[in-house]
Amino acid sequence: MTLSLTVPRSQLAKLQIHLKQGGNREIGGWLVAEQTAPGKFELVGFTVDLEAGTRDRFDSLPEPHSQQMDRILLENSGRAGRVDYLGEWHSHPTFPPIPSEIDVASMTDMVENSGPSFAALVIVRLMGNASIQATITTFQRGQLPETGQLIIANAVPEAELGEGWKPSEH
Repeated sequence: MTLSLTVPRSQLAKLQIHLKQGGNREIGGWLVAEQTAPGKFELVGFTVDLEAGTRDRFDSLPEPHSQQMDRILLENSGRAGRVDYLGEWHSHPTFPPIPSEIDVASMTDMVENSGPSFAALVIVRLMGNASIQATITTFQRGQLPETGQLIIANAVPEAELGEGWKPSEH
């Protein structure tokens, strides 16, 4: 089953602001999503660390993210579906938004040897000051990584979305 992650325009706008702040350094954090159906999730928030990255590397450390995640979970406690950690995200400001060998190894190690048995990795790249390119890859214990689907809620013309995004069908 292919995972789909719907990203509300409000979350996309927040991401765009952080990507501009990060400049040519990789930034990233954790994804918090509501499961709306089997294999379908909606992004309700994300954490961000603007300090840990370099031009070509981002290390996700738990300390800067735990408090941010607790706040997001509290803000979304009234939602109908289960809201929880979905995975991680980070930027590739100077490289294509595809997982590197290090990204794949790190996420595979996490789902095989610690934490959750399932996680998603979203890689994003700001093109100019407007368009965002993105990919999502899912990792599940005992299985090979799989490409997922990113969907933008409250769709805008596809030409404005950038590569990797698909407008929602609602």
